[in-house]
Amino acid sequence: MIIRSAINAIRKSPTSLLRQSTTVTRSFSSSISVLNEFTPTTEEHFQFLQRTTEKPLFSRKTYLIDNYKHLNDTNQILLFVHHNNLNKAENKKIRQDLTKVGANLTMLKNTLYQTYLKSSHEQDPASAGMTHRNKKVTHPLLPLFVGPTACISVPECEPFKVQQILKLLKNMNEKLIVVGAKVEKSFMNRLQVDEFKNLPNKQGLQGQLVGLLTMLGGVGLVRTLETPGHMVYLTMEQRAKDLDPSKEE
Repeated sequence: MIIRSAINAIRKSPTSLLRQSTTVTRSFSSSISVLNEFTPTTEEHFQFLQRTTEKPLFSRKTYLIDNYKHLNDTNQILLFVHHNNLNKAENKKIRQDLTKVGANLTMLKNTLYQTYLKSSHEQDPASAGMTHRNKKVTHPLLPLFVGPTACISVPECEPFKVQQILKLLKNMNEKLIVVGAKVEKSFMNRLQVDEFKNLPNKQGLQGQLVGLLTMLGGVGLVRTLETPGHMVYLTMEQRAKDLDPSKEE
């Protein structure tokens, strides 16, 4: 989060934070000039500037890998889709429709996303040496990136939202086709995504479990499951003392 928020703050910094220069780069495409012009104002900025990255710190490649890490870290569901000749109007409409159901569409650069995936287990996938260290690493999602690919992200693990998204994509006349997904720490193919969309959410599953245990007469177990963790610990600790009075000393 530090990396992501810092780079966004730097890219959106007012011109007063940039040293006067005849080569000010508004788009931040020139790493060297921006690094020389930027004056850090927070501890987060200083930490960001201490990074040693594979590509220049302010380069687009570093930014995209940082962005892909942020996408992965802040969303529990990632649906990967192949997109076919979306025009401007279609692109705008699907983004608006996805926003209404709590999702976002991000176009991906395949080679860089594959580079990120191979180093996604690292603390900083964009740091120097990661590409070489992990060049032989395999990842379940790597085969998906053939042709133009995008990602639909959902912050919370809610199967019903996947169902809504698939309905929206169905109206796109195969211009957006789901090819796989990452759900929390699991990876799914298209068929598994179709099965997942019909599942209840976590709260629903917990409610069903409690109801089932109650029907089976496990009232005591149900109460234990509903009890906060620290209360369960204290109860077990007291029970241990009752069984072995010497532990009270």
